[in-house]
Amino acid sequence: MNVSNLGRPPAIPVEHARLAGYPGLVGFAVVLTGMLALVFPTGKEYADFTSVKTPDRYSIAYLDVLTRANPEELELRVVYVKQLGTLGRFSKALALLEPVSLAPRYEAMAKNMRFDLRLAQARSIPEGDPLRQQTFDLALVDLEALRPLQHDAARLRELAKVSLELERPAMASEFLLRLAEQSDDGSRAAILAEAAHWQRASSDGKRASVNYDKAAALSTDPTVGRAYALASIAALEAENAVTDAADRAAMYAAKFPKDVEIVMRAASLATACSRHAVARDLGQRAIDLQSEGENSDAFLRAQAKRDLSVNDPHAALRSIKRLVARHPNDVDLRETEAIVAEWAGDRRLAYRDWLFVMKHEGAGRPRGGIRL
Repeated sequence: MNVSNLGRPPAIPVEHARLAGYPGLVGFAVVLTGMLALVFPTGKEYADFTSVKTPDRYSIAYLDVLTRANPEELELRVVYVKQLGTLGRFSKALALLEPVSLAPRYEAMAKNMRFDLRLAQARSIPEGDPLRQQTFDLALVDLEALRPLQHDAARLRELAKVSLELERPAMASEFLLRLAEQSDDGSRAAILAEAAHWQRASSDGKRASVNYDKAAALSTDPTVGRAYALASIAALEAENAVTDAADRAAMYAAKFPKDVEIVMRAASLATACSRHAVARDLGQRAIDLQSEGENSDAFLRAQAKRDLSVNDPHAALRSIKRLVARHPNDVDLRETEAIVAEWAGDRRLAYRDWLFVMKHEGAGRPRGGIRL
């Protein structure tokens, strides 16, 4: 017996020492993958979990680890960006968002997120800090990037509001016009008018007028429709598009034939365009729609001029008589009445007026001209 071998374990033959076979390794990998899936959720799973959980330093740290370990997991990155934004860590959120915006599938969502983050970042900077305005300028660039994208009604309304906050009324009107397309007939007129208002504010009176016209056509309330009609005319006047304004006013004078204000506006604009006959007819209609005391002096004087422009002294004399009845001691007006009365063949009236003028005129006062 060999004493030196006592206490030693029996030797294992070399041919029996083998590694686990291929089937065993595969099974082990499956088990390990399952365990990791339980420990490390996917981006979607984590998003579902965190949607009802306020982020804290533990969830942020966990997301940071997961994002570093899975840089291609964009859903996970989006969750991380959202939580950073919730905590006000805007710079890091914007930096992490960049890879997401490069993926076509996430491009629209990433652009919207970037704008929201930038806007929140700008608002968080104190007033007076130069960085605040710089950040708002970047937010405006991000807002521009949202213009070609599709948005639902709530988002369009929000973007229009922010456009006005950023002093971009033209952009606000674009979002409002798109909102009007998505709205039902009951609210579309008001939205179109709102868009037109901001178009006029951005010196685009012609487009504003078109949208006021659409609003007027859609309005079921005659009072509101009338207000939109007047706004349409005013928008063209503001652009000094007098001919277009006269056309629009004539159209609405036909639509609202008993509306004194619209008919008077149409008469004045026709006068400005030297449409003498049209102006005279519209002016007379406006006078006829009002009672004696409602006709203003200025409009009666203008109407007398319109009548004279079409060689109708008889009609002009009617307006002048009304003015003289209101101001019987106005020497200039009595002289004008005398001249027009002569043209109209009313010599008796002309004689009385000349007597009054000679009795009351001051020394050296010029004579012989119509003063309307």
